[in-house]
Amino acid sequence: MYPVIDLHCDTIYELEYQKEGSLAENKGHTSLRWMDKAGKVTTCFALFVDTKQCVSAWHQAQALHERFLREMRLNQDRIIPVSQAVELATSFKHGAILSCEELQILEGKLDRIQTLSSWGVRLATLTWNYENDLGFPHHQRGGLKSFGFAAVEALEQNNILVDVSHLNDDGFFDVASVARKPLIASHSNCRYITNHSRNLSDRMIRTIAESGGVIGLNFCPSFLSEDWHSSSLEAMVRHALHLKKVGGSSVLALGTDYDGITGELAIPHYDSLPLLWQALEHSGFTASELEGLWSENALRVLCGDA
Repeated sequence: MYPVIDLHCDTIYELEYQKEGSLAENKGHTSLRWMDKAGKVTTCFALFVDTKQCVSAWHQAQALHERFLREMRLNQDRIIPVSQAVELATSFKHGAILSCEELQILEGKLDRIQTLSSWGVRLATLTWNYENDLGFPHHQRGGLKSFGFAAVEALEQNNILVDVSHLNDDGFFDVASVARKPLIASHSNCRYITNHSRNLSDRMIRTIAESGGVIGLNFCPSFLSEDWHSSSLEAMVRHALHLKKVGGSSVLALGTDYDGITGELAIPHYDSLPLLWQALEHSGFTASELEGLWSENALRVLCGDA
């Protein structure tokens, strides 16, 4: 199977706070066991912080980073942290890219973005599901706050891409008005197909495409269809086709949201991805378009190969 890049999973959070399993083997969606079965996989591991479940968001982010480093050390024969295309091209191991989900971890301190960059973080969402110092989430109204605008500039100066998943429409277009680098929606689908606030409008899809960015197809049932309990290949194909129609094939990527979603999934682990490839192929996707969706489009943006 063609190499995979997944723009978002919450596995590090699950391993740290469920207190069971490891990256090598666990009961969730993402583990090295499943990655091995799928071939070569590069995953963006999110340092996800729920600010209502911790005293210090920054301390929690640090703990998650330590857990990530520990998993990399323990499994260095199978997976390596990567930030450049050459590292992926020359390694036979799986790849790990760091991302952040919820920049309230900055706690008003822009200089922490330099620390995130030193950790190897390559993309970051400004919000999760709560209002924070930077702006408002998808289900609320309001644009970026002044600290949000400052954070966008600082992120790009530190080679971290702005991830617009979880932002509301006003915040999204505020980001688009000032961002100079490609935008990423790491794990969002199409609002035209499923009217969920976490999904993207056609205007948003076009804006991301025009920036040279990518959108990660999210495997969450409630973002794919009205059936919140299970997903289907048919629904995944509908969203992929719409993304292609509105934004062009170069906007397509994968953003599974593994270990951050629940339900009966049509693609529960990476080794089942050939089923999606076949379904998309039957719907008219060419081999080059599928290779772009699987990894090439994300690689272009993440590793600065545009």
